[in-house]
Amino acid sequence: MSRLSLLFGFVALVGCGGGTGQIRMSMTDAPSDLVNVSQVNITIDEIRVHDDASASVPDGGPGAADDGVDGAGWIVLCTNVQTVDLMQLTNGRFTPLCLQAVADGGVESRPIDVPAGRISQLRLHLVSARLVFNDGTPTATLTIPSGSTSGLKINVDRTVPGGGVLDLKLDFNAASSITKLGNGTYRLSPVLTVLP
Repeated sequence: MSRLSLLFGFVALVGCGGGTGQIRMSMTDAPSDLVNVSQVNITIDEIRVHDDASASVPDGGPGAADDGVDGAGWIVLCTNVQTVDLMQLTNGRFTPLCLQAVADGGVESRPIDVPAGRISQLRLHLVSARLVFNDGTPTATLTIPSGSTSGLKINVDRTVPGGGVLDLKLDFNAASSITKLGNGTYRLSPVLTVLP
C-alpha cells in the first residue's frame, strides 16, 4: 500500500469520528413579578439530551418509549434528584444541574462526556412542583401537564465541540410559566429557553 493511500485512509478515519466533548448545565430564572410567592420549587430526577451523532440507546426507564426519549441518540446526562427554588435564581444567579459530591461535603456541576456534534433537544423530567406563599396560604402543588410524564422538551440546536465543553444555560421563566386556574389550583406550563 502506498504512502498516499495510507494518508487518505487516516484522513478518512479521522474525518468520520467526531470524538468526544462535554456538556455542563446550569439554570436561572427571569426576574419575577410573583408578589405573594416566596418559593417556586421544582424537583428534577433526570436530564437527557438528543445528540444527533450518537447511536447509543439509553436504558428506557418507566414510560420512556411512550415519551419518545429512548431511541438512538438520546443520552442520559444525570439521574440525581435535585430540587431547585426558581425564586432564588433571579437577577443573574445560576444553579448548576447534574451535580456531584466534592471532598468538602458540597456539590458542584459535573461536566458530562458525550459524543461531539449537534445537540438538537434537551429533556427535563420533573417529579413535582410546589408554590410557597408569603402570607401563610397553604403550599400549593402545581399541576404539570407533561413534565412528569413526557418531560419538558427544549430545542437546543447547539454543538458540542470535540475536546471542548458546551455550557448549556437554561432560563426557566417562573412568572410566565404559572397559571392560577378558576378552581383555585395552579398549573405549571414551563416557559424554558436556552440562553446564548
